[in-house]
Amino acid sequence: MKKLLRNSLLLGAAVLGFSSVGSVVEAAPVDSSATADITPGTISLSSAPSFSFGTVPASANDATYTSTSVTGNISLADAGSGTGYTVTVSASPFTATDGSSLKNSQLLLDNSVTTPVTAVDADNVSTPPTLVSSLTLSSSPVTILSAASGSGVGAYTATYANSDASLKVPAGNIGGSYSSTLTWTLSDTPTTAPTTPTSTTTA
Repeated sequence: MKKLLRNSLLLGAAVLGFSSVGSVVEAAPVDSSATADITPGTISLSSAPSFSFGTVPASANDATYTSTSVTGNISLADAGSGTGYTVTVSASPFTATDGSSLKNSQLLLDNSVTTPVTAVDADNVSTPPTLVSSLTLSSSPVTILSAASGSGVGAYTATYANSDASLKVPAGNIGGSYSSTLTWTLSDTPTTAPTTPTSTTTA
C-alpha cells in the first residue's frame, strides 16, 4: 500500500513537472493595416418626369386641371464627390403645333408622396437630398432638389404621384393640344459643368 502511494506521488510530480516545462508563454499582439484609396467620381442627372393632363373639356371660366399620369422620375447619382448639388427646373409656355399658346397658364407641382426621395441602395449611409414639394414653374429656373456639401452621396430617385401636377388656365383661352418642355438642370459645386435633361407636359 505504501509502495502504491509512493508511486502515485511520483507520477503526479512527474505530470506536474511536464506541465510546467511544456507551458506556452503568450506573445504580444501584432498590428497590421488595410488601406483604400477611393477616387471621387462625378454627379449625374439621368432622367426627369413628364406629366400628362389627358383630354379635358375647355371652360368659359378660369379652370384648374389635375394631371392624370406621370412618366419617369428624377434620377441622380453622386459617385462619392460629396460636393453637394442643386437641381433646377423651368417650363416653356404651353404651345400648340400651329404656334398658338395657352395664354397666362401656370404649371404647378405639389408632391404628395410620403417619402418622395429614396436611395437606390437601402443601406446608403448618406443624408438624402431634399425635394421642394410645392412649386410654380415658369421660364425662370427654380430649385426643386438640393443636397448640402457632404450630403446626397449615392444614387437617388425622386418620384411624383400621378395627380401631383396642376395646370391653371385663365378664361378666354381656346381649346387645342398644347405642350410645355420642362428643362431640368443639375449644377454641382465646384467644377463639373451642368447637365440638362428635358421632359414634357401635355394638355
